Amino acid sequence: MAKIEAGTVPFRGRVGAMVGYSWRGIACVRSYRSRISYPNTERQRAQKDWFVAMVRMAGAVAPALRLGMRQASLSEHMTEGNLFVRRNKQHFRRSADGVEVDYKRLVFSDGPVTNVGFRSADFDANERVCVEFDKRASLSLASGDDSVYLLAYCPALGEAFLSGAAARRQKRIATTLPEAWSGLEVHLYGFTVDREGRASNTAYIGLGRVNHYEERGVYIPINKSWDDFVDLAHRENGFSAVHGGENSKVDCRKEAAVDAGEPPEVP
Repeated sequence: MAKIEAGTVPFRGRVGAMVGYSWRGIACVRSYRSRISYPNTERQRAQKDWFVAMVRMAGAVAPALRLGMRQASLSEHMTEGNLFVRRNKQHFRRSADGVEVDYKRLVFSDGPVTNVGFRSADFDANERVCVEFDKRASLSLASGDDSVYLLAYCPALGEAFLSGAAARRQKRIATTLPEAWSGLEVHLYGFTVDREGRASNTAYIGLGRVNHYEERGVYIPINKSWDDFVDLAHRENGFSAVHGGENSKVDCRKEAAVDAGEPPEVP
């Protein structure tokens, strides 16, 4: 890609093999290249898988990158996704089993703002996660009005989720993860953004498992009929509910018969 240092783009759109355009106020020109036939060796496939893994993650976390790497990408004249690849390529390693990722060292934000001190995450029921933090508002470039964000990444699905903003003064942030993530492990990250759009560095909070309400105990649907519930209870206790076809419903009010070890009466 070529950049025109002075003046405006002499043309816009495609002219032959050249394309003129403006990107973030910068006049640029690039050209199409002819199709290249690669031998597609094993090393080339490994290199391709390595690069594709980074690009796919950059796409999944794009909302976080627009907040956390906006200012840094403007300074380096590249997109947030390209900056993510540049900052994290050493954390994606090629191996015999594919691409291994060092999730603890990934960078999703970059800037001079003082980050909050995140504590361990609490994965509650209904896919909810809560994190408390020390606001550290007494340090330079820190204000109680700064916005604190949580970023969750699910390796099993290759998906990411960005929370809403919580003020630094609140000292707590909570969000509800997608229900489809229930039972899966997620990596949690946090960062802070001030009013001017400057961000902090990324903090790795930890690895956790998303919980669902059914894991908190036995769940009985409220629309289950009473008779079916009674039949189930007696079958589990060794009683037979068959005493003459349709008129064989068990009357649980006959507690005396049950206590005496006699079969329930048929009403």
